[in-house]
Amino acid sequence: MDKNTIEKKYQKLKKKIDALDFISTGSIMKVYNTCGRPGCECYKDKSKKHGPYNIWTRKVNAKTVTRTLTKEQARMARQYVANMRKFEKITRQMKDLSAQYIQSFKKKSKRGGG
Repeated sequence: MDKNTIEKKYQKLKKKIDALDFISTGSIMKVYNTCGRPGCECYKDKSKKHGPYNIWTRKVNAKTVTRTLTKEQARMARQYVANMRKFEKITRQMKDLSAQYIQSFKKKSKRGGG
């Protein structure tokens, strides 16, 4: 691939990054729980669990952090995590193009004597 083509592809990737909204790491899950209170329906019938609860889990300073989110927060977080995956894919492509760009420059031969 020639330098001009590499530069054009790289610029397109930069525009894709500019188009992204917020980004976030982690995962969002819907969970159902039993409370364990003897008088509760979930205690008598395990199919009648409480929930769903939107749980967001991510790493912060090498520690797992878990938060319960509202329905709207969970929707936002899912989108931001998806944006992060797009960002990571784009930056991998940018790194590959950067390596190709570096390698596209040929070594200059030394002419003449010493």
